[in-house]
Amino acid sequence: MYDIHNHLIYKFDDGPRTLDEVMEMLKIARDQGITRVFATSHFQELIPVELEEDYFQKLTELQDRLEQANLSVQVFSGAEIFFHHYIHETVKRSRVGTLAGLGKYVLLEFPLFLMPSGVPETLFKLKMDGFIPIIAHPERYSSVMERPENVLEYLKYGALLQVNAGSLVGDFGRRVQRVAMWMMEHRLVHFLGSDAHNSTSRTFRMAEALDQLTRHVDADYIHELTEIFPAKILKNEDIDNLTIPEIQTQPGLLSRLKSKLFSLGR
Repeated sequence: MYDIHNHLIYKFDDGPRTLDEVMEMLKIARDQGITRVFATSHFQELIPVELEEDYFQKLTELQDRLEQANLSVQVFSGAEIFFHHYIHETVKRSRVGTLAGLGKYVLLEFPLFLMPSGVPETLFKLKMDGFIPIIAHPERYSSVMERPENVLEYLKYGALLQVNAGSLVGDFGRRVQRVAMWMMEHRLVHFLGSDAHNSTSRTFRMAEALDQLTRHVDADYIHELTEIFPAKILKNEDIDNLTIPEIQTQPGLLSRLKSKLFSLGR
């Protein structure tokens, strides 16, 4: 199983503080059946050369430590880039800007409580420049919690969606959980990620999320989320034949979600 979103690089962002803690995190990942992870540290609009060098030095240190420990998990480079209007230029200049450094898939995040202007135009620019944007944890954005069908706009402009495992098991509240499961049931999601930050309070919850998912979606779709689609990243291939489902967007959708998924997580 793949995990395309987590924070493994120690003493770098709000992730682990020591390399030993990173190893503890990866043991948890291995025990859950995760074999390939992308270390997507937080990055802003400006990525100084020194910061990028620090990232890759610590990534190499981690990879060496994994080999010495004979821990059967591979770690690839990546970034969770905070949205800005020139993100297509940032990823062109930076080695860390695309997943595994292959120049195609870009993981980006928005502010949680205020959707910025110019999102469609920026997604369009990324696509025109040959990149494939992946929106990190859309279920946690207030604009999506208020109107879940807003994610259709991201899909329309060529973005893919990644849901957090913790969202599916209720770590971010019942409302986020309901929206995440609604997105899954409508097959709007392309990747499942842990968004793990440490070895204790915010760690890998992929196995629990998959257990939750098996009650709501079929095994083929789960296989796409955790194996087929993320494997395309390392093969540097597009995910083909994606369609945007027709979903009714009349008022009251969230109320119906609450009713439909009231028992979720109990």
